[in-house]
Amino acid sequence: MNHYTSEDTLEKNMIKYAAAKSVPINGSFELLPLCNMNCKMCYVRLSREEMEQKGRLRTADEWLSLAEQMQKAGTLFLLLTGGEPLMYPDFKKLYMGLKKLGVFITVNTNGTLLNEEWADFFAANKPRRINMTLYGADEKAYADLCRYPDGFEKTMNAFRLLKERDVPAKISFSATPANVSFLDDIYRIGKELDMLVETDTYMIPAIKERGLPISEQSRLAPEQAAAARVRVIRHDIGEENFGEYVDAVLNQIENDDSVHPDGVTCLAGNCGFTVNWKGEMKPCVTFDEPAVSVFDVGFEEAWRQISQKTKEFRLNPKCVSCKIRILCPVCVATAKLETGSHDGVPEYLCRYAEETLRLFREEQKNYKSEKQEETTVPAKEDEE
Repeated sequence: MNHYTSEDTLEKNMIKYAAAKSVPINGSFELLPLCNMNCKMCYVRLSREEMEQKGRLRTADEWLSLAEQMQKAGTLFLLLTGGEPLMYPDFKKLYMGLKKLGVFITVNTNGTLLNEEWADFFAANKPRRINMTLYGADEKAYADLCRYPDGFEKTMNAFRLLKERDVPAKISFSATPANVSFLDDIYRIGKELDMLVETDTYMIPAIKERGLPISEQSRLAPEQAAAARVRVIRHDIGEENFGEYVDAVLNQIENDDSVHPDGVTCLAGNCGFTVNWKGEMKPCVTFDEPAVSVFDVGFEEAWRQISQKTKEFRLNPKCVSCKIRILCPVCVATAKLETGSHDGVPEYLCRYAEETLRLFREEQKNYKSEKQEETTVPAKEDEE
C-alpha cells in the first residue's frame, strides 16, 4: 500500500534508488485510531474506550523526535493519516515541525472536518497533497456506509475550499456494495473539480470480518469488484485507449512466460514504512507483522529489523507462476490478511483476477468486432 504517486521522473528514480539501497525514503504516521465516522469496512477505527484499553496517543514532541531520526536515515516523503488525522490534538504543531524538517507531507482525511480555518492553514502551509475520500455522491451513501448522514456536503465543501486556495488535492474512492453505483458520479465530480480520482476496487477484509465467508463481508464480491475495476480502467485511460490497453494486457498474458518475483516488490520494507498510533513500525499499513516498537529501540534499529524480516517473506509458488499474476494484487501482506498465512493462496484474489481476465476477453471480442465493422462498411455509391 503506497501513497506515493507522481509522474516526476526524478522522484521516481529517487524511490527506485532508495529501494535498491534499503533507504527508508517513504513513510507514514498513523496518528490515532479515532474517527468521526464509523465506516463498515474500516480496518483502523477504534472507539475511544477501545483505544484506551490498547494504548495511548503519542505526543507531538514524541512524533517530532522520531521524525528527526527518520530524516537522518533518509526519509523525504511522509503521509499523515489515522483514523481521522485532523482529530489529532496537536496536529498543527506536528505538521509545522515536520515542515521545518523539510519533509514533503501528504495528508489523508475524510474531509468532513476541513472547514475554512483548516483550509486557510493548509493554504498558508501547503502540503505535497491532501487526499480526501469520497464515499459516495449523496447523503444516503454516507449514512449507509459511514454512519455519518451529513458527510457528503461537508466533504464537497472541503474540496471547494481547497480548490479556491490552490491547495493540491486528490479524490480517493473505495468501491463497496453501498457505493459502487456512484462510481461514474465520482469521476464526474473529479472532472468538475479538475482533480485526480484514484479508485480502489480491491479492499482488504475489515478487522471485524476477517475469517467470515466472503458473502458475509462488507466489501464487494470478487466478481463485482472486477467489474468495477474494468469501469475504473475505462475512466482512467479513456475510452479511446481502452481497447488497445486490453489488447496489450491479454497479449502479455499469452506470450510472457517469465516467473514473477516471490518476495516483496513494492515500497514496503524496501524503502517504505509506517508507524501506527501505538508506536509500532511496520512495513506498511497492510502488514500486521513484523512490528517493532520504534519509540523503544529507535528509528534506525526498528527499520533494520522490519526491512530484514520483510525480505524473508515469500509468496506461494502457485502465485509466483500464475499466468494472470499481472491482474492480481496479491502480495505477502494481502495473502496473510486473506488466508492467515503469508504464503497462502487467497480465494478472493484468484476470483478477482479470473473475472477480470474474463471481462477483458469479452471487451477484446467487442473491440475487434467494432474494428472489423469499421473496415468492412461498403463505400457509398457515387451519385449519378
